[in-house]
Amino acid sequence: MSTPCRLFLAPMLLAALVLGLGGCTRSFVTAVGPNEDVSIFSDFPQGDTRTDLVRDFLVRKRPAPVRPESYFDVDRGDSTVFRQRRDWRTLLILGDMSGARGGARLCSEVLGEEARARLAGRPAGYAFASNVWADGQTVLFVHAPDTEALRALLSRDGPELIAELGDRIVRGLQRTLYVGGEQRQLADGIAERHGYRLRIPKDFFVEEQVESRFVRLKKVPPDQGALFLFVYYQEQTHERLDPRLCMAIRDTLAAAYFAGDEIEPSRTTTRTIEFLGREALEIHGLYQNDDPPMGGPFKMFCFHDRGRLYVIDLAVFNPPEAKTPDLRVLEAIARTFQVVDAP
Repeated sequence: MSTPCRLFLAPMLLAALVLGLGGCTRSFVTAVGPNEDVSIFSDFPQGDTRTDLVRDFLVRKRPAPVRPESYFDVDRGDSTVFRQRRDWRTLLILGDMSGARGGARLCSEVLGEEARARLAGRPAGYAFASNVWADGQTVLFVHAPDTEALRALLSRDGPELIAELGDRIVRGLQRTLYVGGEQRQLADGIAERHGYRLRIPKDFFVEEQVESRFVRLKKVPPDQGALFLFVYYQEQTHERLDPRLCMAIRDTLAAAYFAGDEIEPSRTTTRTIEFLGREALEIHGLYQNDDPPMGGPFKMFCFHDRGRLYVIDLAVFNPPEAKTPDLRVLEAIARTFQVVDAP
């Protein structure tokens, strides 16, 4: 289970933090905490509707291949733990950024006075900062001088805000996943044999089938399910990305290496995205297996590069817990992919 995140409601504490900054300096510590937790610190008093609006927005359920999951975990807590959470992975500062209270002053310290003024000039708005007190950290400032303006902001721009927050958390994970070490020699060998590079965290096991152009990373934490990532490629003479081909490739590989896992088409969606500067298909859905009975979510990126079709597939098996946090970890690894000179 993840550690509960906190909702901070102590303007005086925030003011003390701002005064104690002595200028916003970068920290050399690494961001900590589960990637699904958001620590919120608010200028507003206990029971203010704006705080509840933001909290409800973050914890609401969204459709997922297995079952609906909350976007993030948010709990109310005691403001005295703020200094302990300053290095937390994801912080949200909620307040009126046009005023003189702690949130506005902190916004100016972190974003700069010009950016704070632009944000404060809107009826409601938000702005991001990265690596403020810890490497891999995301800080989100939400300007909310008026309840109805905040409600309209979340209704209009909510999907975009959630998407950017998730993307920034993935980018932050890329900076924290390798603190414990990485398997550079193994990555060098894969680059030499296959013509692409992928950063491999120290705690992942790697399987490779050179002739089949198949590499799989696997992590099985004690009592926490399993995480899988594979990379496959084949020569491709045409440029059209075909989702049916990508899914057929996954099913074929699963028959050979995953004991026959199959995609469930009725619970799978496809969209075109930008992936590391390339046009790609993102196929997200459910894989399942009848023998043994198991399944879980997968996300696949299919794209062309230098005459090849690449498939990078992420999959999670963790029946009792939320799957999105593990998928974010796998996506952080996937986004280290880089094509090098062909072998």
